[in-house]
Amino acid sequence: MQTLIKNISSLVTVDAEGGKFKTGSDMRDIGEIRDGAILFGEKIEWVGTTAEAKEKMANGSINPGNIIEAAGKTVLPGFVDSHTHIVFGGNRSREFARRLRGATYQEIAAEGGGILTSVKGTRNASIDELAETGYKLAVSAAMHGTTAMEVKSGYGLTLQSELNQLRAIKILQKELPMHFSSTFLGAHDIPTEFKDNRGKYIDLICNEMIPAVAKEGIAEYCDAFIDKGYYTLEEGRKILQAGLDNGMKLKVHCDELASFGSSELAAGMGAVSADHLLFISDKGTAALREAGTVATLLPGTAYFIRMPYAPARKIIDSGVITALSTDCNPGSSFTENMQLILSLAVINMNMTAEEAIVAATLNGAAAIEQSHRMGSLEPGKDANLAIADCRSYTDIFYHFGINHIEETWINGERFV
Repeated sequence: MQTLIKNISSLVTVDAEGGKFKTGSDMRDIGEIRDGAILFGEKIEWVGTTAEAKEKMANGSINPGNIIEAAGKTVLPGFVDSHTHIVFGGNRSREFARRLRGATYQEIAAEGGGILTSVKGTRNASIDELAETGYKLAVSAAMHGTTAMEVKSGYGLTLQSELNQLRAIKILQKELPMHFSSTFLGAHDIPTEFKDNRGKYIDLICNEMIPAVAKEGIAEYCDAFIDKGYYTLEEGRKILQAGLDNGMKLKVHCDELASFGSSELAAGMGAVSADHLLFISDKGTAALREAGTVATLLPGTAYFIRMPYAPARKIIDSGVITALSTDCNPGSSFTENMQLILSLAVINMNMTAEEAIVAATLNGAAAIEQSHRMGSLEPGKDANLAIADCRSYTDIFYHFGINHIEETWINGERFV
């Protein structure tokens, strides 16, 4: 059945004229249509003004079975959250309280906390328990306008527990209509039992974990945390190459804690995205631009662990494809609300509202290689959209800290 939404006060199409992303000044063009209308089934069939929709209904060229009045509303593409860790076990609220009392994220990690706290909880959780955690967070994300997510493993750090996380993601793919991309992140940290033999764990990742994941076909991407205190450039290159050799594409945690050269490595190895980038160098920025690697910025993490924000202005003005994501995880950015990320981006990273919307929709879709079918409201794309209870998209930023989304539609069906 065709659905027509009409009298939309602000219809944000992010029209890219068939392009897979927007960069530079083009990110400020979000294709807004005032008093807009959109017709869709499972796919978007037509976009225009309400006046044009009335003409089409009058001459019989369209005959929607479902008509929704959206006066006073904003309609925009569903958010694409392209970097999350929503499948995990355990809770790190005590560590958060410690950080409020002055302990740093790095100090807690050095004591065996941080990621390793989540490792303990994840290893003790069943596949169903892991999937239940992810399910609740994904549904909550959809309530806030998200229609697609990338989800990483990385909290098991054993062959079995990493497979369990990825199998839990597979359950989400089956049980929810949202799109889920999956990423293997066995190189998230060095587990305690291998602290004195890093090479043995890296060999385990390359020679056992990655081949097993690839054989089961449960991860599209291979990721590694290549940064100060985690994996070295040499170690990261070895792990990423093993991913490539086993048919996986690359995503990389880069330059979050220091200017480490990992952005350059990611670009040189053809990574789809390089993520975090709080301390990216000018050389790294240029490398991402030349390689066409998406820079995925995660302002929620900088906010949550009190770090400097990524230099979004430099990255965007340099012509790099720029995306925004929540980094939803139990330790350093525990939010699934993309509207909050938009607010942090414009206030603390000097992005415009328009740039933030493009980064959270079309460019987020590019970061998971799905922008040919989602991320903008263009005919032929999946009918993934959010209806916000505000007259203009700018109100999503202006009236911050609340959920503006009233309805989320996925593949032409009302999900929330």
